[in-house]
Amino acid sequence: MKAPIDEVLPFTEAFYAIVRIQSGGGEGFVLSERGNPVAAGFKDRTRDLAADRAISFLADEKSPACMLFRYDENEYQEALQLCRESGHALIKESEAPSCAVPEERSAPSLTDGALDLILSQPGVIAVSAFFEGFAVQSAGAADFDRIAAVAEDLLRAGSKIARDLETGDLDQIILETPGGKLIIAPFGDLSMCILTASNANLGLVRLALRSIRWGE
Repeated sequence: MKAPIDEVLPFTEAFYAIVRIQSGGGEGFVLSERGNPVAAGFKDRTRDLAADRAISFLADEKSPACMLFRYDENEYQEALQLCRESGHALIKESEAPSCAVPEERSAPSLTDGALDLILSQPGVIAVSAFFEGFAVQSAGAADFDRIAAVAEDLLRAGSKIARDLETGDLDQIILETPGGKLIIAPFGDLSMCILTASNANLGLVRLALRSIRWGE
């Protein structure tokens, strides 16, 4: 398929996988643990990128050619070990996610660094977790009470539209204007609202959001 990497990764949320990517004259990959990018690399004639630099570069590509390969747990562990040995791991060894798969996922909870991770993405101005129109936890510079109230209205309207169209549960709402961008997404019992500059890379922001969705 030809699609941005942040649109391809959701296809891997039910299993372990590697996404092989061809872009321009180079080749790359993203190792995914159930939709979460764990390791990445990209190489062409002029660059050899790994880890965060590779995922940043690949997220900027508009429609690279992507091939999806499913791994079983043993294959995933082997691939992860190779990535660690070659320096392509995106995460610190101590933070590597467990491969044990719970029968049911509990509602996600925000850790101390979750909002800071999103706020650290280029172009992000503010981020807020809200509940029924009231800001619960926020970071950045913004009128969070006003943003939470507006975001709640948009979230309810979007959810109603999704139900009426029978397209499934709402995943995200993205509002783009000349002055900036707004991402609103359900987050367990809470909802997330991310305010960015007009030139922000939404691919990176969405990857950061997905990485904390079920806990870091």
